[in-house]
Amino acid sequence: MNIIAPNTPDDIAEVLGYCSISTRITAKTLFPDIFWTEFSTLHDQIFDLIDSDEQKIAIAAPRGIGKTTIATALAAKEILFRQEHFIAYVMNSATVACMQTENLKHILLTTPTIRHFFGNIKKDIATDESIPLDSSSDETFAKSVWTAFGTTCVLPRGAGQQIRGLNWRSHRPGLILVDDLENKKEIMSEENRKKIKSWFFSDLVKSVDRYSNKWKIVYIDTLKHEDSLLQELLDSPDWASVTLSICTEDLETNAPEYMTTEEVKKEYKEHERKGLLDEFYSEFMNTPVSLADQSVTKEHFRYYKESEKEFQEEIRNRIENILIVDPAKTAKLQSADSALICIGLDLLAGRYFVREVISEKFYPDELYDEIFRLTTLFQISVVGIEVTSLHEFIVQPIKNEMYTRSTFFELIELKAVGDKVERFKHTIPYYRRGYIYHEESLKEGKLESQILSFPKPKLWDCIDCMSYLPKMLELGQRYFSYSGSDLDDEDEIAEQEYQILEESYEPALTDWRCA
Repeated sequence: MNIIAPNTPDDIAEVLGYCSISTRITAKTLFPDIFWTEFSTLHDQIFDLIDSDEQKIAIAAPRGIGKTTIATALAAKEILFRQEHFIAYVMNSATVACMQTENLKHILLTTPTIRHFFGNIKKDIATDESIPLDSSSDETFAKSVWTAFGTTCVLPRGAGQQIRGLNWRSHRPGLILVDDLENKKEIMSEENRKKIKSWFFSDLVKSVDRYSNKWKIVYIDTLKHEDSLLQELLDSPDWASVTLSICTEDLETNAPEYMTTEEVKKEYKEHERKGLLDEFYSEFMNTPVSLADQSVTKEHFRYYKESEKEFQEEIRNRIENILIVDPAKTAKLQSADSALICIGLDLLAGRYFVREVISEKFYPDELYDEIFRLTTLFQISVVGIEVTSLHEFIVQPIKNEMYTRSTFFELIELKAVGDKVERFKHTIPYYRRGYIYHEESLKEGKLESQILSFPKPKLWDCIDCMSYLPKMLELGQRYFSYSGSDLDDEDEIAEQEYQILEESYEPALTDWRCA
């Protein structure tokens, strides 16, 4: 809605009335020096959501579109129209949060339009006396906390800092603005992701007054990881959300007012030249992994069916099955996902068949039961199990189960070398060269989902399992013995096997002498 410049007191009242209910109009009318460009449809979607009646809002917006400036405008509107008593502004660090709230304070103090229509925020509207902006005298808060008009407290907070239980003049936070909370480097650590989620849901979300419905939490950020807090909020039915991209997959702009198609393509080429396409997709399209630079794409997945006649009558009888197990590394196995993958090795045809993928939370005894179930079902004689950080706590019970059940197989202890990303990189060529086939029932399952999200998958259990395929093959000295096309003729297969066997014999001894 376009607001005509007011000429009369009634016009002014009408315009200010519109501003009080619209952050978009507030931005354009009261802060024209800051919001001097035209808003795009992406901006409109942000304004529509933050001004809606929704209480929990998550927004994934492209980098540079003005997320922080819009959040500042929302806070300013709440202060100027006395709509909120306690505003918490939360960012990745307390320092950055303080800088942003200081910027908000400076805007409210120095903008002529604000001072003309609303007066000095240092003045207490109840007493018309000057009040110190710094609330350091209140021991509850840090020195950076300040008040406006004596009616609204503004509290900057960094990730992990206390917010739950705080109140100002009997008011709990009624508006919590969470802006750019997740750090790009820190988010790569699974432990850090768990910490930030635990703090967010246990402290921040629970800091509002549950006896009142007059509160709102707005989370606005760029999507940096598949397992990020923002992604969890976007997926949650409890949060009203929107995911915005600056362009389509074909690099056609979605916001010509902000960035033209030509500018988008130029930005893309620049990132491509520097080898930073992941950054482009994350910051401009809210896709954590570069679609153009994926190591393994959907096109690399090949499939087969266990029920197919060829597999039943020919392949199944000649493959060797192995089982790779990646137990959860937590003190309680049932608190994280463990993965088990059965792979059939067809060395003659040069193929590896992923026959079964199990990814669940198991109690220890349930994990042992699953291992022995799969070894029996697929007649597996070799099991590789990652022992890093567990070792005898996982190996001894399995060996004990062997004797208890009178079921024996070779147990290979696998130890993690390098980080998760480096380990899986050695398995990638097997997919790209078409060696690995997935059973059709596994299509679009956990394994494929994690591979397509590499190197930023939400979970790592299935990828960790597949990472050990090259190591298992090397330890068992299992190499392809045929490099041609698929074998269809049983006689040809038999001839191949005979030749391999014949070549392995040592020459017969001659010139025997008897004594």
